[in-house]
Amino acid sequence: MTTIDADQAIEQVDGSDAAAQGETADRRRPVFGAALPRAEQPERRRRTIAWRKLAGRVVGCVVVLFLLHLLYSAVVTTLVHDQRQQHLAADLQEPILEVPSGAAVAVLQIPSISVNEIVLEGVEVDHLRGGPARVTGSALPGDAGVMAIYGHRTAYGGPFERVVDLVSGDSVVVQARNSGPIVRYIVDRVERNTDVADIALEQTDLVSYLLLVTSEEGTFARGQAVVVARALPVTDTAPTVPLLADVGGSVPFGIDGLLALGSLVIAVLTVRHLRGRVATGVLVAVAAPVLVYAVLRIVMLGDTVLALTR
Repeated sequence: MTTIDADQAIEQVDGSDAAAQGETADRRRPVFGAALPRAEQPERRRRTIAWRKLAGRVVGCVVVLFLLHLLYSAVVTTLVHDQRQQHLAADLQEPILEVPSGAAVAVLQIPSISVNEIVLEGVEVDHLRGGPARVTGSALPGDAGVMAIYGHRTAYGGPFERVVDLVSGDSVVVQARNSGPIVRYIVDRVERNTDVADIALEQTDLVSYLLLVTSEEGTFARGQAVVVARALPVTDTAPTVPLLADVGGSVPFGIDGLLALGSLVIAVLTVRHLRGRVATGVLVAVAAPVLVYAVLRIVMLGDTVLALTR
């Protein structure tokens, strides 16, 4: 009988375990030797999802800005116009020798379309937010020559929204500041899709002309609608014919653009710095006012990009 001592038995057990482990390792080896590279499809999929999320956020921001602009145009601009008109009504009662830019210069009334507005001196973006504005240097009510008044068609109360509905024979009444003359102009015609500098007027030395200028329909419309009205002059002054070619031109980036850009940068940096360090409620309370201010500035900046008489 063959005998096996204890040491030999241990060696046999260890050998069988090693063989089993080697066989298992061989089974795990890839069929073709080297390990195959990881497929790139999951990484591409993650990138696609990331781009879709970014695109969704961009579209969402655009939609929010558009809705805010509609709200601003429909509500905020009307409130701004009404408040400015109240201040101008108080200013109109004070007698002054010379009307400065931005002050009340006259009262404009068009009974057929229910217009009753105080006119400001000087055609500028900020002035038009308060009401119609007279071109500085144009004729005063009743003087021989041409008086030109610009006004918004839709935004800031839309005082000239319906001037295109005027017809020949309608009345336009203007009274100058400091208890000046009350002049009744008679509408001669309404010219559409034109430029105020191209309006042909005859005998400006004998007639007092009034031009009511606004933009055509459409947010980005470049043409203008011009109401031409006339009256016999009530003074003997020399005719005043202003240069209207450059009125209502483009407005520089200016302080509104700097404030909008600066506020937006501050809001973004604040969110990045405080995110994860403070509670969400605190972050919203700190960053939201700055972000809202930046958005409002951006919306107001849009008024300077679009036509002045929109």
